[in-house]
Amino acid sequence: MSVSGWQEFIIGDLFEKLQLDVKKEDFNKTFDVSEERTKEFNLPLVNAKHGNNGIMYYGREADFETAEMTIDIVQNGAIATGDVYAQPQRTGALWDAYLVKPKAKIDSAFTLMFLATVLEKAIKDKFSYDDKCVWDKAKLLTVTLPCTSDNEPDWAYMDEYMRTVMECTKSDLLAIQSIN
Repeated sequence: MSVSGWQEFIIGDLFEKLQLDVKKEDFNKTFDVSEERTKEFNLPLVNAKHGNNGIMYYGREADFETAEMTIDIVQNGAIATGDVYAQPQRTGALWDAYLVKPKAKIDSAFTLMFLATVLEKAIKDKFSYDDKCVWDKAKLLTVTLPCTSDNEPDWAYMDEYMRTVMECTKSDLLAIQSIN
């Protein structure tokens, strides 16, 4: 992939941090979240989780402010600090991660996946357990993205690229399964 036409953008110019709170006044983590998704606890909650798309718990939708078509940035954790995950589904946040939303209208999960990948590449190695990946620091960093002829992020290219990657991955998995 040639990145010669890509340009740098300040992360904070492209994304806004969402202020999502727990709505339940007497919230108690012991009783109000579950590590397993159930009918009652059906809302994905991001926290300081490495893997599982950053989802550490599940909560009741009525107990949390939520958003969709967002990106999860883990701000804390010995291993997870700086992990970035696309969250196209309705999601809430606990304490050690936050959700950002592109300022541009993005309605494609594929574009979110592309953005999550380049964001993680831009920030992961700059933070640690001792130097948390808080938004006030992360938003000042730059990310390199494909651009249109108007020097704006090329959202259509990002979408198409990830669709192609996912289709290739799907084809590869089917080919491997047919061999076994």
